[in-house]
Amino acid sequence: MRQIAVIILLSMGLSSCSSFIDDTKLATQAKFQQFVAGQFGQRLDRGIDLVIDQLKTEGGYLDNPLVRILLPPPLGVVIGTAREMQVNPKAALLETLINQAAENTIPVAGPILKNIVMNMTTAKLQTLITSDNASATNYLKEQSGAALQTVLLPAITEQLHANGAIELYSQLLKVKGMADQVSTAQPDDNHQSEIIEPQAESIATVKPEQLGQYVVEKAMSGLFKKVAEKELSIRKTGDIDLFKTD
Repeated sequence: MRQIAVIILLSMGLSSCSSFIDDTKLATQAKFQQFVAGQFGQRLDRGIDLVIDQLKTEGGYLDNPLVRILLPPPLGVVIGTAREMQVNPKAALLETLINQAAENTIPVAGPILKNIVMNMTTAKLQTLITSDNASATNYLKEQSGAALQTVLLPAITEQLHANGAIELYSQLLKVKGMADQVSTAQPDDNHQSEIIEPQAESIATVKPEQLGQYVVEKAMSGLFKKVAEKELSIRKTGDIDLFKTD
């Protein structure tokens, strides 16, 4: 009887010890997950600063093919190659002006994105870490869209008026319109106009008063492309993979 009692006590002691070890492991894992989540948030915050610094410099948009803002349709369709841009210096100037407008105004996006990161809970950060490689970027895009639109549209529109981009764009649209009329009036033995013209007409024209909105959308698109690049870099170079469980 005494031996049975000893065995029961030993069993209870071992069970209690095992439970204590499990609890300790869980507590340690939870602290580690919180640490990794905090690191992810901090690196994302610094990454936003780096992205804004890159885009706001001269040529930040214009010289980067990933984010360069091309001429809006229909000009962007008609004047689309490097050779044609050289032949039409006004078109090249317009592209420079709209990209400069984005470069000059994009810093206002920084505080909005950083505020969203700052307000992320540990649980939210942990969810983003274990999601796909662009989950944080997509979350920032969803949360900041309206606010970015609100601050960027008036700022970019003011820039486009100040640097003459809207006036120049209007002039180029008029020139294209007159060229289209001449082309339509001239007979074409090869019937090329019958093939090409309907395609051009099917593309919606960005009107001069819509140029600001067009540049805003493209500037935001470029911004989040760069943020996505930075997020992927954070995931590859950090300890994020240690947090994931299969």
